[in-house]
Amino acid sequence: MEDEEKAVGILYNTEVARSPSPVRCCWFRLRSLAAASIICGCSCLGVVALVFAIKAEERHKAGRSEEAVHWAARARRFILASFAVWLMVLLLGPLLLWLLSYAIAQAE
Repeated sequence: MEDEEKAVGILYNTEVARSPSPVRCCWFRLRSLAAASIICGCSCLGVVALVFAIKAEERHKAGRSEEAVHWAARARRFILASFAVWLMVLLLGPLLLWLLSYAIAQAE
């Protein structure tokens, strides 16, 4: 009976040792991306991303890794949204200007 428990304990410990850590985030890089999303993306979403990145870093320093991962994930989502909105503005702006000039030309 004890041998089985030891075997299960050894098996469990090796599985835990092989599983990746949920906190695989470079906090400086996350903060830098958030700052870049303010400059190169939609600034209002970038500011929110920077706030969330700072919250994630503070939670990580305090030792609350689950909360840090949560805030880091939210920061990443806002960073991506910031860049996506800015990319859409860059792509749709000229298209809408062309469409407007076409509509004016057809109206004349």
